[in-house]
Amino acid sequence: MVNTRTDTDLSAAVQNALQALLPQIREEIRKEFRTGSGSSNAGVNPPPVTIHTWLERFNKQKPHSFEKATAPVDAENWISHMEKIFDVMGCEDAFKTRLAVYKFEGNALAWWKAYKQAKGGDTWLVTVTWADFTTLNHLMCMSYTDVS
Repeated sequence: MVNTRTDTDLSAAVQNALQALLPQIREEIRKEFRTGSGSSNAGVNPPPVTIHTWLERFNKQKPHSFEKATAPVDAENWISHMEKIFDVMGCEDAFKTRLAVYKFEGNALAWWKAYKQAKGGDTWLVTVTWADFTTLNHLMCMSYTDVS
């Protein structure tokens, strides 16, 4: 005979335990998805994540280049495009700015080189967060639209 009665205390305890574990389970799934590790790779270390690894993944997404913005919306649209790619790749913040700058061309690249040099070069670059970069990109846009 099957017991069809439920113990409300037990049900509540199970529910609470599941709610407490859910964020950890989600994070583990995200981590495995990002690194490609999991049961099929058990015992194998994932390859080191370097700028070269991210650049290869980034280029497979066919990111748009950025040469100049004639209006602030141009920069905003390009940033949105980059963020969409970074989201789907699960890109680490430490690599976002360098990957985005890789797609600068023409006026944007010339501006970036001069700005980076004025700020301290590569030493400064490693301190630039993605949020900082998006603000700088809008500054670049403003400097070109004001001159035109």
